[in-house]
Amino acid sequence: MRFTVSARNNEVSFSLPKKLNALELVQGAAHVLTDRATAFVEESKTDWKLTLSAKRDEGAAGLRALGREFVDEVLNQAVRQRLVANARPVFEHIVSRAVVSARRNPEDKDQPAAARDAELAPADKAELERLIAEAEAELAARRKGGALKETAKTWEERHGHPRTGR
Repeated sequence: MRFTVSARNNEVSFSLPKKLNALELVQGAAHVLTDRATAFVEESKTDWKLTLSAKRDEGAAGLRALGREFVDEVLNQAVRQRLVANARPVFEHIVSRAVVSARRNPEDKDQPAAARDAELAPADKAELERLIAEAEAELAARRKGGALKETAKTWEERHGHPRTGR
């Protein structure tokens, strides 16, 4: 891997082949390292051209290490993605069993006692309904006040681009 270091700008640049690295893997790695660097991604025909702008002064060796750590994290993201894909049937089985158990009739004496006794006590039901109403009222107030509109905007729309300020 060839890293281009600009100690003056506190940046390291390199390319990753698109054929081997999906954009979501690059984005995942950027998210993991967001506390240490801002990642800028440009797309070419065959590569992702990345520039990592360190948030603290790193020096040339530190910037190279940051670049290597980013590449390692892209590989970690790929492994995580494969693990999730391979475990998906297990997750689906567990969820389907939970749904089937939850839909059982409380009067059915053949089902396990834990499923029969899962009904909430009246005081718990009242507390749950009160909390739901409180949350709905808070969301309605935020919508009315426009607080949720700001969260729909990207960082650049709210604060400007980190490099250009536009």
